[in-house]
Amino acid sequence: MRDGSQTSRRSNCWMRYDGEEMFVIDASVYVSRLRREEAQHAESARLLEAMAARRAPVLCPEILLPEVAAALARGLDDPDFAYRAAAHLRTLPGHRFIAVDRVLSGLAARLAAECRLRGCDAIYAALAQREGVPLVTWDEQQRNRAAPVVEALTPSEALAALEG
Repeated sequence: MRDGSQTSRRSNCWMRYDGEEMFVIDASVYVSRLRREEAQHAESARLLEAMAARRAPVLCPEILLPEVAAALARGLDDPDFAYRAAAHLRTLPGHRFIAVDRVLSGLAARLAAECRLRGCDAIYAALAQREGVPLVTWDEQQRNRAAPVVEALTPSEALAALEG
């Protein structure tokens, strides 16, 4: 943003599908949903249940699966559960998995450099920016750093938008 080259933010231009807002949801939301001891467990569960009930579309980069599996396996020391839980994400209503191709990875590299995002965080932000939809995450650093280029929301904010 310092030199004006930063890719622009498409604020409040949410793409809709059958009247529902679409979102890109970061792994942090799914992990907190699956780990009852997480502080944000209940709020993550409410958002994901509301989206499933509405069959609201969710765009997911393919990296979601290994990110969720890794976080669960490290945190719970149960690799079988971690793998099954990650694989189950493919069956969730409204979830569409997007390959990280050359174009998306190029955009993610630009956002990683310009916004100082971590690698995987940049992929979620790049997908949200490319599709013109909000990014939903519990990761405060990801939200703050992605905010110049995408609408970055907490799950609580996304739930309010979905219900509002």
